[in-house]
Amino acid sequence: MKLVRFEKKEINLIMDVYSKKISIGEWKDYSISFRKNYAIFAIHKSFKLGPYFEIKKSKFSNCHFTLSFQNNVVVTSHKLNKLISYLKKPNLKLVR
Repeated sequence: MKLVRFEKKEINLIMDVYSKKISIGEWKDYSISFRKNYAIFAIHKSFKLGPYFEIKKSKFSNCHFTLSFQNNVVVTSHKLNKLISYLKKPNLKLVR
């Protein structure tokens, strides 16, 4: 049984944005899981709360990559770069 995996260049793209977000304290941890039909790179703000973002690479989907924010699909694309550009956007907060 062959599992779906992220390629080295895909992991490098993800880790580039991940390292920037972790250095400013926006994200705290990550996890990766591999399955027969998909692989998931999960980004956590707190491991207790579950994944904040999930990048899913699907074997059979028309849209190869899916970005979810707290279990809601945000972006789907055949190219990982589209998801990464969404993640690079600053985290906007309401200031009073």
